[in-house]
Amino acid sequence: MNAGYQGAPRPRVLAVGLTDAEIEEIRPLAGSLVVTDALRSVHPEEHDVLIQTEADFADFAGHFPRRIVFSEPPAQRDESGRLIVGSIKTDRSVTRRVTRIAPARDFAVQPEAQEMGVESLVRRSCMPTPGEHYAGFKTPVKPFRSEMIFLRELLNDSLAIAGFLEYDSEFPLEDSWYSYDSALWLPDIARSHLGEWTRFAFSRWREADPDAFPENAEWKAADLWASPEESAARLTLREFDEAEARRREAAERERAELAAAVDAAGEKGAHWRSILTDTGDELVASVKGVFDGFGFEVVDSDALPQNKGKKREDLRVSDGDWIALVEVKGYGGGAKSNDLQQVTGASTAFAASEGRAPDSLWYVVNAFREDDPGQRSVALVSRDDDLTSFAENHNGCLIDTRELFRLRQLVCAGQLSTDEARAELKAASARYTSPSGVKA
Repeated sequence: MNAGYQGAPRPRVLAVGLTDAEIEEIRPLAGSLVVTDALRSVHPEEHDVLIQTEADFADFAGHFPRRIVFSEPPAQRDESGRLIVGSIKTDRSVTRRVTRIAPARDFAVQPEAQEMGVESLVRRSCMPTPGEHYAGFKTPVKPFRSEMIFLRELLNDSLAIAGFLEYDSEFPLEDSWYSYDSALWLPDIARSHLGEWTRFAFSRWREADPDAFPENAEWKAADLWASPEESAARLTLREFDEAEARRREAAERERAELAAAVDAAGEKGAHWRSILTDTGDELVASVKGVFDGFGFEVVDSDALPQNKGKKREDLRVSDGDWIALVEVKGYGGGAKSNDLQQVTGASTAFAASEGRAPDSLWYVVNAFREDDPGQRSVALVSRDDDLTSFAENHNGCLIDTRELFRLRQLVCAGQLSTDEARAELKAASARYTSPSGVKA
């Protein structure tokens, strides 16, 4: 302790917004402790550190250069959906806390936390509860500080959830008289480990100012002077915390593996959904794959010698002696009824070469293919007369690729056999609708 110093024992702690239990938790760590609800009525030079709740990291930075700052709890929405904010701050020159109105999902403990020895503490006290809102701040912060971020979202425009924000220079911050500032910014949930975070902050500040943060201020909390009961209780707590940290680490690794599996499945999913998005030859190939999966024999008509150089149907689908000619079309907009003439023309050519009419004509259409399938309009909704004539004169049927997708889902879910799927399509007339069952 500086021999010239006269005043209250150090560190001199000023606490704002803490509960009675929290006050008692940090009392052994403080040389002296003052509790207040009126910050503007105190003399900042009489205090070494401010512990403040429901605040932003820069609040009172010009007055208290060392602060442990706990954020306001995340804002919520009322029944009308409006955001409820605990306080309204109009100063836009500094970084303010942001509430993420979205379920908590993926977070990463940063290397700085490991380097500073608080990785386990961060995992135990700062991780947002899955499915709940949470608060953080955007980086880089304003006014400028060096940033030692402990926990961050895994998003492109990520929020920092916890960290040390410091400024130390011979030049004052812009629009401020002070040249040193150090704030430990934590989410409100970290108050559950207030004592540990306070010890951590004091140990960091002790390196630069051992007079203000002497070792003997924490002697009552030191294991050296603990009773057997305290030592046993502290050991039990440490073992629990270490086990919980290992459990969370294992859960994070497992979740990362599951997320990677989802990404890998997503690549296959794009191919699975291709009958809802493709057009041209790609769509023909996708539709052929679905019919193949139902057990039909499917032939690309362009590959038939008799169709060389001629534009006929896209596919020939057969089930034993039963044959359907299939025209496949994809559109950015709606389907076109005159395409029915193309498949009926193919029927005439087939009859001339085979000596018989096909058993059915299918017009497979992927209309409004760039839109959400659930919001697409019904293909040829205003041309029911054309479809009726198509069915009566040619055993024709329009098959929307959405219905084909749903039929495949029913087969894959085991709710229909492939034999039943083929029978469904062979019996279809005018406009095919898949059976009710698994939703696409």
